[in-house]
Amino acid sequence: MTLRKFTTSMIITGFLLCGGAVQAASYQFGQLLAGNGPTNPYFADLEITDNGSGNWTFTLTALDLNTIFGSSSFIGSMAVDGVKPTSISTVAGGGVTAVNLQNGGGPTGIFDFRYDMINPKNDKLTGLESVTWHVGGLGSATLPGFNGELALHVQGIGSNGDSAWYVATSPVPEPETYAMLLAGLALIGFMTRRKKRLAA
Repeated sequence: MTLRKFTTSMIITGFLLCGGAVQAASYQFGQLLAGNGPTNPYFADLEITDNGSGNWTFTLTALDLNTIFGSSSFIGSMAVDGVKPTSISTVAGGGVTAVNLQNGGGPTGIFDFRYDMINPKNDKLTGLESVTWHVGGLGSATLPGFNGELALHVQGIGSNGDSAWYVATSPVPEPETYAMLLAGLALIGFMTRRKKRLAA
């Protein structure tokens, strides 16, 4: 009986360690926050991974901006309401050569800083491009939620060159989240069935 309890404890501990090792979240942008642009277009995906020790990885992918916003449109920055990192590095080969940290930003004044994606020589995130960057120095900060903590600034909209800010529309659950949920439910079912069998 002691061996069975030990085995069960080890399985539960393994699930907890696997689930707590890395946090990840996916965001779909398209809810208009401010500015002159379409109301609810789905135009960008953002993946954020917490690599531990205050280090995060961001990957922003723009969809077909030309069809949605016009041929001159691009994503200029992402405003963040949260802890500002102390270091940043951009992965080579994306749609933007360098993502830079800037203070402030956003249309409502609640955002603490922004990631700028506009650089000299017309280097900016346009349609069907993506960029990945790493940040450090965030301490024990948690991943942003879906209550307006992140906003993308789309510029060059339409023939007038308007701009607009958009927030994430809804969370996209990670496959690992579903796997951990199913494994947990299976373990609870197994333990309940086993207790009923022993009680009979």
